[in-house]
Amino acid sequence: MISLDDINKYRFRYVIQVRYSDMDMLGHANNAVYLTYLELARIAYFREVNQSDSEDIALVLAHAEMNFKIPLTPGIQPVVRMRTTRLGKSSVTIENMITDEADERLFFSASTVMVAVNPETGRPVPIPDKEKQKTIAYEPALD
Repeated sequence: MISLDDINKYRFRYVIQVRYSDMDMLGHANNAVYLTYLELARIAYFREVNQSDSEDIALVLAHAEMNFKIPLTPGIQPVVRMRTTRLGKSSVTIENMITDEADERLFFSASTVMVAVNPETGRPVPIPDKEKQKTIAYEPALD
């Protein structure tokens, strides 16, 4: 279970700008935009971890399990934290959380699985060893 107790395992953080168009009629971020927040953070995460924009493989979202804890409302500066928890042959499991800027409240958590695919064929491919090594070096708390 993802909780604030493990915040020190999350090296990566990404500040999200909540837009007016993200809000629903109840005045909080619509549940559909949370995956967009994770996508924005994930792009920045892989750029920081792998330090490249490789076009040999593409990572596609294969699975997402989400838990909505507290609604995001105007005036909150949300921060996405993420970490890789598992490296498979062609998949990567990532834990995600959205907190406030002080990391005192957990608004949202998710576990996502990304699969490496060949952009031309759309078929799964192994994650290159050099990319795996970069992730292992970046993630000291990798399970």
